[in-house]
Amino acid sequence: MKAITNGRIILKDKVLAGKALLFENQIIDIIDNDRVPAGIDVIDAKGAYVAPGLIDIHIHGYLGEDTSDCRPEGIKIMSEGLVKKGVTGWLPTTVTIPREDLYKAADIIRSLREESKTWKGSTVLGMNAEGPYVNPKKKGAQNEAYIQKPDAAAIIENSDVIKIVTLAPEMDSDFTEIKKIVRSCDTVVSMGHTEATFEQACEAITAGVKQATHLFNAMTALGHRAPGVVGAALCNDVYTELICDTFHIHPALYSLVYKIKKDKLIIITDCLRSGGLSDGEYTLGGQKIILKGIECR
Repeated sequence: MKAITNGRIILKDKVLAGKALLFENQIIDIIDNDRVPAGIDVIDAKGAYVAPGLIDIHIHGYLGEDTSDCRPEGIKIMSEGLVKKGVTGWLPTTVTIPREDLYKAADIIRSLREESKTWKGSTVLGMNAEGPYVNPKKKGAQNEAYIQKPDAAAIIENSDVIKIVTLAPEMDSDFTEIKKIVRSCDTVVSMGHTEATFEQACEAITAGVKQATHLFNAMTALGHRAPGVVGAALCNDVYTELICDTFHIHPALYSLVYKIKKDKLIIITDCLRSGGLSDGEYTLGGQKIILKGIECR
């Protein structure tokens, strides 16, 4: 048995201070610090938070590596770095890349998923495909050269490993590909990098869309006459990702979205290969990006 002392223990409805957490393979008890049994291993949290491991479903890269590089050793490097930040499970996420590279990335993630459970790192839970089925007008940092029309076959063929796919619903005529995906497999279809209207987004949700990719970013905005994809995501019972880095979204919106979405809110980092590194020039999907502070452009 071991104990974590002097930490701030995060529970569902409160944060406990002055307590110790006893554990072995699972949590045994939470007790006063002065009641920790003698002779057991003690970890002094030194005032840090003690919380369940985080799961990030949207990470492109970290420490100079990128999922879309299709390097098995890169996935391991990222996993070992992420766990040091409290992330114990993650979905390596591709950007808009050629079809053959999407398949290659899926093959690599498939081969590493079980092995990752033995690493001293974050467990690979599957793969997130952000694109290549996006709208060029809302491409954001996606490489327009590799944008494709929604292709259900590519997702269905790799649905054992692709847990989420982002697409622009207005690029899918009559939502045919969306319907094929949701009818054939458990992959979550997320709307993102999209210029869909409020009405189109709502129709896509009816067709099977279950999530919105990084709410507010790279989608039609919430307007009083045109609620856009943001409005559709907030009005409907879908999950919504939110990048809470204070740069992508104004912090005032965090609590507002939470009040509406509750447990349908998913906080993500959308981390790039520049994560954990110093300011400078890096690449994303074959394009140059510049990191300065917390901003990457």
